[in-house]
Amino acid sequence: MPARRRPRSASPGRSAADGPGRRRGARPELRPGDGSVTERDELATSGLTVLHPGAWTTVQDLGRLGLRSRGVPPGGAFDSQSHELANALAGNPPGAATLELVLLGGKFRADGPLAVALAGAPMPARVLSGSGSRTVLPPIGFGLLPGDVLELGGLPSGARTYLAVRGGWRTPIVSGSRSSERPLREGERIPALPSSSPIRRPRPCLLAIPGQEGLPIRIIEGPDAELLVDRDWHQNPFVVSSESDRMGLRLDGPPIQVRTPPDRPSIPVLPGGIQVSGGRPILLGVAAGTMGGYPLVAVVASADLPRLAQARPRDVLRFAPISLAEARRLDRESRRARRGILLRLEAAVGGAGTLADPERRPPGSGPSAEGEPSDRNRPCRGREDG
Repeated sequence: MPARRRPRSASPGRSAADGPGRRRGARPELRPGDGSVTERDELATSGLTVLHPGAWTTVQDLGRLGLRSRGVPPGGAFDSQSHELANALAGNPPGAATLELVLLGGKFRADGPLAVALAGAPMPARVLSGSGSRTVLPPIGFGLLPGDVLELGGLPSGARTYLAVRGGWRTPIVSGSRSSERPLREGERIPALPSSSPIRRPRPCLLAIPGQEGLPIRIIEGPDAELLVDRDWHQNPFVVSSESDRMGLRLDGPPIQVRTPPDRPSIPVLPGGIQVSGGRPILLGVAAGTMGGYPLVAVVASADLPRLAQARPRDVLRFAPISLAEARRLDRESRRARRGILLRLEAAVGGAGTLADPERRPPGSGPSAEGEPSDRNRPCRGREDG
C-alpha cells in the first residue's frame, strides 16, 4: 500500500500510529538458532523464485510472542484465520510460515515439486506450465511441478490472501519467528521442502466460515474513553484511507474530538486498539508499536480482527459497542469455530503430522500437479454441513 503521511510528532522509523512518548524498542536479543537455519531447513532444496513480488508480499507466521516488554510487536499474519486455513489445506500446523499477499499477488516460479494452498480473500490464480495453463480457485490446495509459474492477480474484494506450502516456507528464524516486515524482492528465492505427494481437496462445506460482511466491527471501551468529547462517535461510518498498512488503518470521517492532557504519558497498545490522532481514528495493526501516546479510546473485539485485516482502501466501516463480557463470549465462540474447521480439515486432508512431512506420504501416492479430487463433490452431511 502507499506509504502514509506521518504526523508531526512522529519521527523516522516510528509508526504513525504511535504517540510522541513511544519507547524506541530495544533490539531483541537473538535466541539460539536465530538468523540461521535448522536441520529441517537444510532439506529445503525446493522453493519459489520471485518473478514479480506483488504490491506488498511478506513472510508471516503467528508472530513473536512474549517480547512486548522489550518493545517488540507481535507481528505475524494480519488475518490469522485465513493464514491457519491455508496451512490446514497444505497439511501444516497453524504456526507454519505462509506468504501474506496484499491486494496484488505477484508471479512466482517453482524451483522444484511443491504442494501449496491458497486461502483468504478471493485472489485470481493461474498455473502456467509447459503443457498450458489452469485456473485455481481459492480456498484450495494444489501442486506445482518444477518450472511451473504461479500467477496471482489483483483482489476484487478483501485485502489479504495467504499462500502456504507443505512444510512451511523455510526463511530464517529471528526471535522465535519467521515473520518479517520486509516485502519480497524480484529475483529472491523463498526456500521450501520438496513435496510431490498429492493434496486432497476437501469438500467446500468443510471450509465454510460464517460470513459477516456488512456487519459492524464490534468494539469495547478503551482506557481513554473518558477523554472523548462525543461518546457517540461510533455511530458515524468511516472510510478506510489509502494511508494504511500492517501498522494500522487510518480512517476518514467526521472528526473525533478528544481532551488530551498535555502531560499524558504513553501507554501500552495492542493490535485492534483504536487511537485518535488529529481527530482521525487509527486502527492499530499487528505491526504497530507496543506503546502509544495518542488516546486509546476503544479496542476491536478479537473475534473481529480477521475482518479488520481484510479491510481495503475505500471500504466503509461501522462500529458497534459491546461489553467486555460479550467480547469474551465472542472470542470463545470464534476460537471454537476455527478449531472445528481446522480439525475437520486435518481429517479430510490427512493431518499436519503426515502431510507436513514430505517423507511420510500416504500409501500409493505419487507425483501430482493437480492434487487429488478426493470426495470434494460429495455432499456434506451432519456436522460437516458447516
